[in-house]
Amino acid sequence: MEELLKLKDKLEKMTSAELYEYVKENYPENPDAGLGKKKLVIRRVLNLEREKMNK
Repeated sequence: MEELLKLKDKLEKMTSAELYEYVKENYPENPDAGLGKKKLVIRRVLNLEREKMNK
């Protein structure tokens, strides 16, 4: 859980363009995850990370 909080802080400090590039590089299987409002993109990234942790 602590890792997710650190990731959330990191993502919130990024600009929208940086966030889009981060998502594009780290989640190529979900190309649309980087589109939308910043809060929505952050939520999607955190959900993707939770899914990875649950597997």
